[in-house]
Amino acid sequence: MIKNTFLAICLLASTSVWAQTFPFNYDFGDTPASFAPNPGASSTKFLPKILGSVKSVKPVVRIRTASDGSGEFNLVKNGAAFIKGSGLEVIAGTTTSKLSMYDLEFKAITKTSFDLKFDGSKSGQWIFANGNSNSEEDAFQGNSGIKDTNSELFSGLRWVLTDANELSFYVREEVKWVKVKTHPFIKDQEFHIDIISNNSGTEKNGIAANSYQIMVNGNKIGAYFKTGGLETNAKLNGLLFLGYKPKESTEKPKVWIDNLVITEVL
Repeated sequence: MIKNTFLAICLLASTSVWAQTFPFNYDFGDTPASFAPNPGASSTKFLPKILGSVKSVKPVVRIRTASDGSGEFNLVKNGAAFIKGSGLEVIAGTTTSKLSMYDLEFKAITKTSFDLKFDGSKSGQWIFANGNSNSEEDAFQGNSGIKDTNSELFSGLRWVLTDANELSFYVREEVKWVKVKTHPFIKDQEFHIDIISNNSGTEKNGIAANSYQIMVNGNKIGAYFKTGGLETNAKLNGLLFLGYKPKESTEKPKVWIDNLVITEVL
């Protein structure tokens, strides 16, 4: 009975579809639902599907919880003021709670935007990244977290929770995480994030070559940040958002995310 109910919830949540045209908007639908299997599992059916703009492209939306059953994905109507219909609540797992999208169609210079809110937890970390997905074992399609050896990443943002109200913030540059000293990220506040990516070998439309720019609530964070390891001109076709928590922690760090938009920068 429990298994049948769980499958029914998954099917209900996945009835909506979004065609991947530009601008590409993805807002997690309107129906509340939960994905919290124990032991952990992955699914490409729980969240609303994306339809490719051409027959040869079949974008995938995948979630994965930790193998010990920790971590959850919930489609909710509350938690943040920016949620429209249902937003996605992610609860960090001991290894990963990972949302990924791959086989997408990015343009030469792409802006990825979304709304985000962190809860007041004192431990754990969150990571956003985009890049090139071409293997079942890479950061986008596989179950593992982010390592220094993941050269398929282009932009990378990392938030680390501590006892302080302010989060520690890092960016991915040349397969390493670099701390950003000045940023606005604090707990229990809402942020609109724009990431402009140019993975060509030349400056285009004012965006430096092999770099990405981060804007939070309309304000630039730093200048430009160098590619997180992805080779020049490699196609951007994937993104991910994941969370970790320490195994010894009893906290359940949460974030809320909604209103994902991918646009071409002209």
